[in-house]
Formats: sequence, structure tokens, C-alpha cells
Amino acid sequence: MSMGDPDEERVGGRVWPMSRTNTVLVVACTVGAVVCFALGQNVAALALLVGAIGGGVGAVFARRGGSGDLERVNALEYADERDRVAGMKGLATVGVAALLLSVGQLVLHAIVHTDPTSRWAAVVMFFALVICWFVANWYFVRRG
Repeated sequence: MSMGDPDEERVGGRVWPMSRTNTVLVVACTVGAVVCFALGQNVAALALLVGAIGGGVGAVFARRGGSGDLERVNALEYADERDRVAGMKGLATVGVAALLLSVGQLVLHAIVHTDPTSRWAAVVMFFALVICWFVANWYFVRRG
């Protein structure tokens, strides 16, 4: 990590082993896994648990001295501006893919005639992605 990195946080005098972003993602996946296990949804729980473990381990290893650009960018553990630019481009591509997959999901719901709860969840996800995209664009255009 570079000196003065905004994601570098000290806890009890020690540098936290991963960025705040990764900490939030790992905690969200872990809490989601616990909830899913409690509800008996073991497949979803295991998927979230694998995400939490994989994301956490990847983030910690990406901060070690010998990690490469791709390793750091994939783990959202940017060391410099070049990593941040590559990460932003990668996440922008993921955003486009998420919007396209969301459109496909809505069409699939129309074709298969799924239950209303699943269909509304897909509609809400689609509009949440679109609104997030508009707000992010507004923010970054105004920011310069």
C-alpha cells in the first residue's frame, strides 16, 4: 500500500489487513451467509460464505509486497492511481454486464411467468442499477 492511502485504517495500532471496501463486502457476505443458513437456504449460504472467504483471503494476499497489478485490482486493493484507473474501468464493465443481465432476467421472468415476488425483485434490481448508474454519472460529471 502506498503511504497516505485513504483505505489504510489502523485498528489497535495495527494496519487493518484489507481495505474498508473489502471489509464491508466480507462482512455483508458473512452476515448474508448466516441469515441464509438460519433460513435453511444452504446453497445461497454456501455461495455467500465462499464469497466472503475468497474475497477476504484475496484482499489480504493482494496487500502483500509481492502482489501483482492484476492481483491487487481483482481484490480492490489499489496501490496507486494506475491500479485505481484499471479498477474503475473493470467495475464500469461489470456495471454494463449487470445492466444487461438484469434486462435478460426481466425478459426471462416474462417468458417463464415466475412468481410475483421474484418478478418484483428483478424489477427493483433493474431500477436500482439504473438509478445507481445515473447518480454515479451525475456525481462524477459534476466532480470533474
